[in-house]
Amino acid sequence: MRAGSLARSVLAACALLAGVNEAAARYEGDLNLFAGQKWLNAGDWEPVERQPQFGLMLAFGEERAAVHFVLDAFVASKDASEPAATSGALVSGSSTEVAIGVRKVWIRGATRPHLGAGANVVSVSEDRLNGVSGTVTNDDRGYGVWVDTGVTWRLASHLNLGFELRYSSERVELGSGSVPRDAAAGGFHLGLLVGYGW
Repeated sequence: MRAGSLARSVLAACALLAGVNEAAARYEGDLNLFAGQKWLNAGDWEPVERQPQFGLMLAFGEERAAVHFVLDAFVASKDASEPAATSGALVSGSSTEVAIGVRKVWIRGATRPHLGAGANVVSVSEDRLNGVSGTVTNDDRGYGVWVDTGVTWRLASHLNLGFELRYSSERVELGSGSVPRDAAAGGFHLGLLVGYGW
């Protein structure tokens, strides 16, 4: 009796594991680390308009699906290389972007070009020199859109290597008073990708 129950339990566990593995096999995706640079509008952000940027890019979907769901996050920041000489000068800038959307991936053997688009939320912060209090920090949040393209190569079954070109568009209002300064918070993003694919 116990042997029969044990056999049934083992068979049930095997069936459950087989179902889990089958379900997992129906999905594919990529989790990549982005390392590169973000170019902001020079008129709004000089001298910190070119900011080193890092991020995580996640895309997943059912096997052979037309597009994958996307969740990406990026951080960028830079301090001015030269000391500010005049009050009001920009001495540092930073941004955080979170994006959702869809991405189409074409599989050509190990080569996997992609094209995506979606919605974006960005938080930006700037420090400006103030002759009285040292520095003043202004920050804001904006909403917009993004598009991207690039290519990865799938190596050794799961290793991804590639590059990413991206453009995001958002506007923010920085500063205090009756007329805050309108500024572009998005820009061009270019960098290398390394990660895991399944």
